[in-house]
Amino acid sequence: MKSLIVAYAGTFVSLLIADAIWLGLVARTFYRDQLGALMLPSPNLAIAAVFYVFFAMAVVLLAVMPGVKSGSLATALCYGAVLGLAAYGTYDVTNLATLKGWPLTVSLVDMAWGTFVTAFSASCGFLVCRYFAGPTP
Repeated sequence: MKSLIVAYAGTFVSLLIADAIWLGLVARTFYRDQLGALMLPSPNLAIAAVFYVFFAMAVVLLAVMPGVKSGSLATALCYGAVLGLAAYGTYDVTNLATLKGWPLTVSLVDMAWGTFVTAFSASCGFLVCRYFAGPTP
Protein backbone atom coordinates (compact mmCIF):
# COMPACT_ATOMS: atom_id res chain seq x y z
CA MET A 1 0.00 0.00 0.00
CA LYS A 2 2.87 2.38 0.81
CA SER A 3 4.31 1.88 -2.68
CA LEU A 4 0.97 2.71 -4.27
CA ILE A 5 0.56 5.92 -2.26
CA VAL A 6 4.14 7.06 -2.88
CA ALA A 7 3.88 6.21 -6.59
CA TYR A 8 0.61 8.13 -6.82
CA ALA A 9 2.11 11.20 -5.14
CA GLY A 10 5.11 11.23 -7.48
CA THR A 11 2.96 10.69 -10.55
CA PHE A 12 0.30 13.23 -9.58
CA VAL A 13 2.72 16.02 -8.68
CA SER A 14 4.88 15.54 -11.78
CA LEU A 15 1.79 15.43 -14.02
CA LEU A 16 0.44 18.66 -12.52
CA ILE A 17 3.74 20.50 -12.77
CA ALA A 18 4.47 19.39 -16.34
CA ASP A 19 0.95 20.19 -17.52
CA ALA A 20 1.01 23.57 -15.77
CA ILE A 21 4.23 24.45 -17.59
CA TRP A 22 2.83 23.19 -20.90
CA LEU A 23 -0.58 24.84 -20.65
CA GLY A 24 0.55 27.96 -18.81
CA LEU A 25 3.77 28.79 -20.61
CA VAL A 26 4.72 26.69 -23.62
CA ALA A 27 1.40 26.18 -25.42
CA ARG A 28 -0.62 28.95 -23.78
CA THR A 29 -1.44 30.75 -27.01
CA PHE A 30 -1.37 27.66 -29.25
CA TYR A 31 -4.70 26.25 -28.07
CA ARG A 32 -6.37 29.67 -27.96
CA ASP A 33 -5.20 30.46 -31.51
CA GLN A 34 -6.30 27.06 -32.82
CA LEU A 35 -9.60 26.67 -30.97
CA GLY A 36 -10.75 30.27 -30.63
CA ALA A 37 -14.33 30.53 -29.44
CA LEU A 38 -14.38 26.92 -28.23
CA MET A 39 -12.07 27.90 -25.36
CA LEU A 40 -13.47 29.11 -22.04
CA PRO A 41 -12.06 32.42 -20.79
CA SER A 42 -10.48 30.43 -17.95
CA PRO A 43 -10.42 26.70 -17.27
CA ASN A 44 -12.90 25.01 -14.95
CA LEU A 45 -10.43 23.94 -12.27
CA ALA A 46 -12.86 21.62 -10.45
CA ILE A 47 -13.41 19.54 -13.59
CA ALA A 48 -9.68 19.62 -14.35
CA ALA A 49 -8.99 18.34 -10.83
CA VAL A 50 -11.26 15.34 -11.45
CA PHE A 51 -9.26 14.50 -14.57
CA TYR A 52 -5.89 14.75 -12.82
CA VAL A 53 -7.00 12.65 -9.83
CA PHE A 54 -8.32 9.82 -11.98
CA PHE A 55 -5.72 9.96 -14.75
CA ALA A 56 -2.85 9.87 -12.25
CA MET A 57 -4.37 6.74 -10.71
CA ALA A 58 -4.63 5.12 -14.14
CA VAL A 59 -0.98 5.97 -14.81
CA VAL A 60 0.04 4.40 -11.51
CA LEU A 61 -1.97 1.22 -12.00
CA LEU A 62 -1.21 0.71 -15.69
CA ALA A 63 2.36 2.01 -16.01
CA VAL A 64 4.13 2.79 -12.74
CA MET A 65 3.31 -0.37 -10.82
CA PRO A 66 4.16 -2.72 -13.70
CA GLY A 67 7.49 -0.89 -13.88
CA VAL A 68 8.03 -1.21 -10.13
CA LYS A 69 7.10 -4.90 -10.16
CA SER A 70 9.53 -5.61 -13.00
CA GLY A 71 12.18 -3.28 -11.57
CA SER A 72 12.29 -1.44 -14.90
CA LEU A 73 12.11 2.29 -15.51
CA ALA A 74 11.84 1.49 -19.23
CA THR A 75 8.65 -0.49 -18.57
CA ALA A 76 7.06 2.40 -16.67
CA LEU A 77 8.11 4.86 -19.37
CA CYS A 78 6.91 2.72 -22.30
CA TYR A 79 3.62 1.74 -20.65
CA GLY A 80 3.09 5.39 -19.78
CA ALA A 81 3.73 6.43 -23.38
CA VAL A 82 1.23 3.87 -24.69
CA LEU A 83 -1.36 4.90 -22.11
CA GLY A 84 -0.86 8.58 -22.91
CA LEU A 85 -1.18 8.04 -26.64
CA ALA A 86 -4.32 5.93 -26.12
CA ALA A 87 -5.96 8.38 -23.71
CA TYR A 88 -5.14 11.61 -25.52
CA GLY A 89 -5.65 9.90 -28.89
CA THR A 90 -9.15 8.82 -27.88
CA TYR A 91 -10.07 12.40 -27.09
CA ASP A 92 -8.39 13.98 -30.12
CA VAL A 93 -9.40 11.44 -32.76
CA THR A 94 -12.98 11.50 -31.47
CA ASN A 95 -12.96 15.28 -31.80
CA LEU A 96 -11.62 14.99 -35.35
CA ALA A 97 -14.38 12.53 -36.17
CA THR A 98 -17.26 14.41 -34.57
CA LEU A 99 -16.57 18.13 -34.32
CA LYS A 100 -16.88 20.50 -37.22
CA GLY A 101 -13.69 22.48 -37.73
CA TRP A 102 -11.58 20.65 -35.14
CA PRO A 103 -7.98 21.33 -36.24
CA LEU A 104 -5.80 18.35 -37.14
CA THR A 105 -2.82 20.30 -35.79
CA VAL A 106 -4.38 20.40 -32.32
CA SER A 107 -4.90 16.65 -32.36
CA LEU A 108 -1.34 15.91 -33.47
CA VAL A 109 0.25 18.28 -30.94
CA ASP A 110 -2.07 17.14 -28.14
CA MET A 111 -1.43 13.45 -28.82
CA ALA A 112 2.33 14.04 -28.84
CA TRP A 113 2.04 15.96 -25.58
CA GLY A 114 -0.16 13.31 -23.99
CA THR A 115 2.32 10.60 -24.94
CA PHE A 116 5.22 12.58 -23.50
CA VAL A 117 3.58 13.84 -20.30
CA THR A 118 2.18 10.44 -19.41
CA ALA A 119 5.53 8.72 -20.01
CA PHE A 120 7.25 11.45 -18.01
CA SER A 121 4.85 11.27 -15.05
CA ALA A 122 4.98 7.45 -15.06
CA SER A 123 8.77 7.66 -14.94
CA CYS A 124 8.64 10.17 -12.11
CA GLY A 125 6.17 8.01 -10.20
CA PHE A 126 8.45 5.00 -10.69
CA LEU A 127 11.56 6.88 -9.50
CA VAL A 128 9.81 8.39 -6.47
CA CYS A 129 8.41 4.99 -5.55
CA ARG A 130 11.81 3.30 -5.87
CA TYR A 131 13.50 6.02 -3.82
CA PHE A 132 10.95 6.32 -0.99
CA ALA A 133 9.30 2.89 -0.89
CA GLY A 134 12.17 0.66 -1.98
CA PRO A 135 12.66 -1.53 -5.03
CA THR A 136 9.72 -3.90 -4.45
CA PRO A 137 6.05 -3.09 -3.82
